[in-house]
Order: sequence, then C-alpha cells, then structure tokens
Amino acid sequence: MRKAKEIRNLDDGQLEAEVQTLRAQIFKLRTKDSLKQLDKTHEIKLTRRELAVVLTVMNERAAEKTQESAQTEESK
Repeated sequence: MRKAKEIRNLDDGQLEAEVQTLRAQIFKLRTKDSLKQLDKTHEIKLTRRELAVVLTVMNERAAEKTQESAQTEESK
C-alpha cells in the first residue's frame, strides 16, 4: 500500500486510472473470496483503504479548485 504523500504526487489522469484499477482489483478479490480461493483476505481491506486514500486526494483537489474559483469571483 502506498502512502498518501506518494499518491498526492500523481496527476488527475493517473488518479482516475488508479481508481479504476483499484475497483477492478477489489472486484477480483471479492470474487475469489466468495469462491473460497483467496488465502490472504486482508488484501481486500488494504485495497479498500488505498482506494479511499485516492478518492480523498481527488476530493481535496476538487475542493481546492472550487475554493479558488470562488475567490476569483469575489475579487471581480
């Protein structure tokens, strides 16, 4: 699992790709778990946490953009 600092260094396109990859990975892990083929069940939890970190970084960036646009409108 990567740290938030490493994830923050990615650009928006890379974050979108990471979200898609992690969601697909969670799907595969859950499928294996339901078929009793998953030995390391903790991987589901770790992957979900990493997805949460990526989504949090994306939401922070969106909030910053919204705040910046509101400030520029106030100055007009």
